[in-house]
Amino acid sequence: MRKVPLVLGAVVLCGAGVWFARSASPEPAPAPAPAAQVADDAGDARATTSFDGPLVHRRAAVAVHTVAGADPRHVARELRSAATGAGVGALTESTFAVFSADLLGYLVPELTVVLPEGATVVEAEAFMRDHRPADVGFYVVEPVLVHDLTFAVVPAAGVAPAAVRDAEDREGVLSDSLNHYETTVQRAGLTVRYFGAILSDGQVLAVREAMARAAHVTPERVGVEAGEPGPGVDLSNGTPDLEDAPHRHG
Repeated sequence: MRKVPLVLGAVVLCGAGVWFARSASPEPAPAPAPAAQVADDAGDARATTSFDGPLVHRRAAVAVHTVAGADPRHVARELRSAATGAGVGALTESTFAVFSADLLGYLVPELTVVLPEGATVVEAEAFMRDHRPADVGFYVVEPVLVHDLTFAVVPAAGVAPAAVRDAEDREGVLSDSLNHYETTVQRAGLTVRYFGAILSDGQVLAVREAMARAAHVTPERVGVEAGEPGPGVDLSNGTPDLEDAPHRHG
């Protein structure tokens, strides 16, 4: 996971990016606020978000249904190894929530893998056709939109970054909102990397508030930036047409 450089001081937000500016004297720690409820849950539909552009990427994803008794973790290892050997690149595991409601209406995958940036549905299908593990009973390839976000915070003076991580884990808001994420503790602060289905603005706010409580700062001091470079997908005019090929089944 790419690390976001952190410098003790005030967080300066600009659009979707985040910069950490130096400050001579740290701000006093505010009293932690109570956990908030997310009120904009989209249910089975894709969440609407204003965190788009470089924060949202179009990817090809594979929904895998394994044969009876198979270990999805073993299948994931086989697919990652095959993708590396075939020159496809690194596969990223995600939750099934990245897929469309139509697909999930007839298949809830036991394993979801997302191909690297630039890989098409046709290329994903060719990879699965040529390197399908024996324990894969059925698969579907679909173009999806994913959120690739890095949340970053510099704690208040006297609060250790590791203590912030522990407080976040105890409260459980990040786990509830993100389901799967990676925390990196650094000397000056910590980052939380999320890769998966589109998060609503309410979910993003809930994560920022939870990290702020743990770090004893205000939510405005929790930055949100793209997990990887690139223009991403503009959602201001609605969800674009993702179909560069029909769904591929195996």
